[in-house]
Amino acid sequence: MSEEEGVLRGIDYKDPLVKYRGERISYTLKKLLGRDVQLNETFLVDTYYVHYLPLPITKGKSEIEKNKEIAYSLVNSTLSSDVVLKNREYSIVNSAVSLALTVSYVQNLIEELERIKKTSQSMEEREAAEEILNGLMKGSSSKEGKEQKNTNQQSMEKVLRQAHEKAMSKAIEDANSVRNMQKIVGGNGAGTGSVLTFEGEIHEVLRLARNTEIKKILEFLSGIPKLGSITKRRTTRFSKGELYGYEEGSDIERILYSELALPDMLFYLKLAEGQLLLYQKQIKETLGPIYLLLDKSGSMDGEKILWAKAVALALYSRAKRENRDFYLRFFDNIPYPLIKVQKNAKSKDIIKMVEYIGKIRGGGGTDISRSIISACEDIKEGHVKGVSEIILLTDGEDKIAETTVRRSLKEANSQLISVMIRGDNADLRRVSDEYLITYKLDHEDLLKVVES
Repeated sequence: MSEEEGVLRGIDYKDPLVKYRGERISYTLKKLLGRDVQLNETFLVDTYYVHYLPLPITKGKSEIEKNKEIAYSLVNSTLSSDVVLKNREYSIVNSAVSLALTVSYVQNLIEELERIKKTSQSMEEREAAEEILNGLMKGSSSKEGKEQKNTNQQSMEKVLRQAHEKAMSKAIEDANSVRNMQKIVGGNGAGTGSVLTFEGEIHEVLRLARNTEIKKILEFLSGIPKLGSITKRRTTRFSKGELYGYEEGSDIERILYSELALPDMLFYLKLAEGQLLLYQKQIKETLGPIYLLLDKSGSMDGEKILWAKAVALALYSRAKRENRDFYLRFFDNIPYPLIKVQKNAKSKDIIKMVEYIGKIRGGGGTDISRSIISACEDIKEGHVKGVSEIILLTDGEDKIAETTVRRSLKEANSQLISVMIRGDNADLRRVSDEYLITYKLDHEDLLKVVES
């Protein structure tokens, strides 16, 4: 077996696409580790295809050369892992999840082996960790010799199992977060048009997936199966639209062909009385962007702002499915910069938005009037186009300048939908076109907002 050969059957390790996979994983590992580790790329390729392929099969043990034994053992351990088998329904033919599993697993494997090598009180374990690391590197092989093998076999197996199990546990956790992000903000679902895999930015996605707050939000949203099917569709009757039913009338342009076979007298009688059988046709209206104002004041800190951030991602998910632009502005006593995510946004732009949402912390005073006026100015000055509704998420602890807010909304030709988070504001109720109050901050409350 050459250096370019791995331990799986049916993989052409010289194929340009297979080589690209190995190079891509190496590049991503370098980004995450902050240094270049000269790992054997066939091991990286094998680890990737173990998750990606429907039925990966390893070569026979007799076909494996000594310098591939450690990689062979790790690949077999991965294939026999119950948690990996359970996760396969999501990783098969899903390049982003398979890449996340591979990169996270190898990163954590290397870090765990290096930790054992440096800190273990057992000399045999330290030597075993070093030998395993050497066995995974480019152009290196495990130490030869039967005596060496017999001496370190137990330590080798123990260290290998310990490092593998710890690395795989963390990799599954990371991959689940990547899958949730792909499903919620990547448009990964039926009828969503293009699907963003995040494969090109997987190192950034993994960093986000390890952010405690983002992880909590994604886990919360992943527990709402209905979330991926919420869409708002408006239709208008149009003679050249899609067929959706039948009706009586006198519009010759929409007449059923069978009516043309009627005797002339009967045909003209039905035409005069508006009783001809016609097709009902309609077209879908284009929906405008979603514009969200999100309160980040001190009173929102904690559970409130975490739930509000989940709503923000859920609303973006809906905008993505409905092919709409999405605008987001945080505010406290001042409005923060406007975040724009176009309907055809690239994955790096979506990642930046999610990262920004994760970084925001509750703090500061509250000026609701100023934030609404700022949103109206965005619309009037053309910074955003086609916005007819502004959604406001706040706990409402502020006095509203009703006259000024009403005038701004009228000049912007926009409606205000206010969502109160465990609060009430009589002034805001009066200026809002729709006013919702949420108390439980659970899945039901979130759906109520997203469906509004």
